[in-house]
Amino acid sequence: MDIVAIMGSPRKHANTDMLLDEMIRGAEENGHNIIKHYIGDLDVHACRGCGVCMSGKDCVFKDDGLTVTHQIAEAEGLIVSTPIYFGQMTGDLKVLLDRMYGITHNPLIPLTGKVALIFTHLGPEGYYDSYIELTKIQPFQMNMHYQILDVLDVGSLGDVRNQPNKLIEAYEIGKKF
Repeated sequence: MDIVAIMGSPRKHANTDMLLDEMIRGAEENGHNIIKHYIGDLDVHACRGCGVCMSGKDCVFKDDGLTVTHQIAEAEGLIVSTPIYFGQMTGDLKVLLDRMYGITHNPLIPLTGKVALIFTHLGPEGYYDSYIELTKIQPFQMNMHYQILDVLDVGSLGDVRNQPNKLIEAYEIGKKF
């Protein structure tokens, strides 16, 4: 597998998922293999900060979070797609990303790669710029040591099919992998 794609919305086949699929299509046409996860289908326990991972051992939780975080660590790239519902990414996505603590603090697992981010919301484009910038830095650049490939901010969202330029932009970002 080359790239892991995480669909952070509980709404399958809706706007955020359509944009993710376009980004995936671009990456696949560029020769990459993708494994896509729907956050709502995963059983992920929240990190409890026990520190077991810091001694070179796997997370104490043997759930989907362990599987997906290891897939992310082995992949060359990551695509994260999330709506902004209450000023931030979805809670389920945040719980999964917090589980990356078990990878980033494990001295036996190197972590580098590229990440592309998709944020959808109802505010005007640019409304969440400060949150998006913070999210790029932490966790992706500081903790995960990822290179930010690109960010797609889709605001004023109704039906994304009414913003065909955003679907094209998602596809073109996928081609950058």
